[in-house]
Amino acid sequence: MEYLFDTNIFVESKKNLPMDIWPTFWTKMIGLIKSGNIHSIDKVKDEIDKGGDELTNWIHKNAPRGFFLKQDASVMAKMAETIAWAQNNPVGFSPSAISDYVNVADSYLVATAAAKDMVLVTYEKSNPQRRNRVMIPDACNAIGVRSCDLNTALRELGVLI
Repeated sequence: MEYLFDTNIFVESKKNLPMDIWPTFWTKMIGLIKSGNIHSIDKVKDEIDKGGDELTNWIHKNAPRGFFLKQDASVMAKMAETIAWAQNNPVGFSPSAISDYVNVADSYLVATAAAKDMVLVTYEKSNPQRRNRVMIPDACNAIGVRSCDLNTALRELGVLI
């Protein structure tokens, strides 16, 4: 099984596991990236690049060509499906929630995971009644994508730190 990482996995890891204190964690992440077991998408790279910080430098140094997946026809077909779900959800997401979902990496992550049969790794939690934000786990559930947090993914990948 391959895993697709949300922006928040990298950002929260940088914040909570600083690279100078947790070098083993970051070395393990490099190994996972190079093994091809984990990926992300170009939209996540764009979000990380906006930080212009240590994480940005780390990603540029350690993520080889092909780590950040681009959208293809299969992803765009799933994109239409996940956006239709958000627009027609009985909870009634606010227009700004739908706009945010469509315009940030979230909808692309869900669509990519669905199209490529990957597990989406995020720190977001399900909140199906929330109207002001589309939560990644809820969108995943709606279109049949499995999501989990980083600890679950690392356990499943057999990573010990």
